[in-house]
Amino acid sequence: MEIEQIISALSYLGVFILMFSNGIFSFPSSQVLYIVVGYFVGTGMLSLPTAIVVGAIGNTIGNIALYEIAREHGMNAALKFLPMKPHHVAKTERFFEKKGLGFLFIAKLLPTLKVFVPIFGGIGKAPRIAYASLMFLASLIWAFIFVEIGMFFGKNTEIWKPYTGALALISIVVVFFLWRSYKRTEIA
Repeated sequence: MEIEQIISALSYLGVFILMFSNGIFSFPSSQVLYIVVGYFVGTGMLSLPTAIVVGAIGNTIGNIALYEIAREHGMNAALKFLPMKPHHVAKTERFFEKKGLGFLFIAKLLPTLKVFVPIFGGIGKAPRIAYASLMFLASLIWAFIFVEIGMFFGKNTEIWKPYTGALALISIVVVFFLWRSYKRTEIA
């Protein structure tokens, strides 16, 4: 079943289920999902604020579930989900100790890193309430951006593809600076 069919059939429940799945399994793509949601908002089938909040709640709950798995199982969970060696996991834990929740918030807004945020947060044992709050806020921002794109461009995603280069460049620059800071982190 396609995203459009799920949203047509289930409305906000479909948005919630799809974003929950994205939060825990990173599937379907949140960008694509929210662009489709934006199309439905543009047609009047969905309300902008409700669609954004429902999607953010679904994504946050999925992220919390994955966070809890990583928190419970630590390095074992990370090594199953990520192509990392134990010393990389130890370095990530140390990096998180230094950079804290700000790192998780920024990473949640970057397409290349957002998938791993719940795992990093769980391994680093981020405070649960602060983690959930920041994930919800980042999810709201992410949802708003891509729902607006979907409202503006509708289902014709070919129109906005030229802008993906600029977004990718911004993401690469931010990831570079995070990576550089990560590389300088000493394992205690």
